[in-house]
Amino acid sequence: MIRSPLRHLMSSLPVLAALAGCRATPGAPAAAPQLGQWIWTRGDVDRFAESAGVRPGLEAGIYIGSVGCDARTMRLVPRAGLAATATHTADVTVVIRFEDGLDQCRTPADGAHRFDLALDSAVQVLRARAGGATVRAVQLDHDVPQRALAAWARSVSYLHAHALAADDVWVTSLIAHLREPTYGDLFRDVVAGHVLQVFDTGEPATARQVDEAVALAQRARMPFRLGLGAFERRTRRGLTDHRAWFATVPQFAALEGYRGVWVFPAGQRWITFVGEIG
Repeated sequence: MIRSPLRHLMSSLPVLAALAGCRATPGAPAAAPQLGQWIWTRGDVDRFAESAGVRPGLEAGIYIGSVGCDARTMRLVPRAGLAATATHTADVTVVIRFEDGLDQCRTPADGAHRFDLALDSAVQVLRARAGGATVRAVQLDHDVPQRALAAWARSVSYLHAHALAADDVWVTSLIAHLREPTYGDLFRDVVAGHVLQVFDTGEPATARQVDEAVALAQRARMPFRLGLGAFERRTRRGLTDHRAWFATVPQFAALEGYRGVWVFPAGQRWITFVGEIG
């Protein structure tokens, strides 16, 4: 059920305290910025400028390109996205998207090393596009099928040792990924952390679902940020309720590995949902 604007505003109030109250422990490494916006389109650039005016220090997560598998040639193909300097911020997180069907190019005949070498070359092309910006971290966005999690972890490890050797690397995750008991073991020593995406997953923010997601994030024993959607989408089941997840931030913020929030606006204004945090 879609929340009324007043109800949503009231449900967002605990988020303010959750993000404002999360501070680095003395002597511990500095945590990543606690609030960021993903930027996928020119419309998102406008939303970022608007939101950064309310929240100075808002982190930019800029989509700089994608890697897909050309099923005809069985080759990995990089495609350019936005410039890493699109928001004119001092430093950014750059995001590389790995398209659905990527594993079609991971054929047994090629061997894992050959696939990872080709993937590394494609990522190197995209990473070079960020040369005009100071890169805080590189985020690898892939809705990898659960059956391919182990192979994806090996590929990410290869990337981190080669094309992204100088970068802090984060991966996106889904609740379904975290249901794999070995998720933390697969990625814990490979990446700096993961971004738990809770929109466009078909998993609504029911009490049971939220409790499960919190427990799974805790079980992974990895630094993480919560990926929230500020938009709604009409589906066969009706209108989504992505924004309901904003009210769950305090439950995730209580976990040791919590590092903050990323917001995917899809061109929508969102800063009023969390604009008074901190």
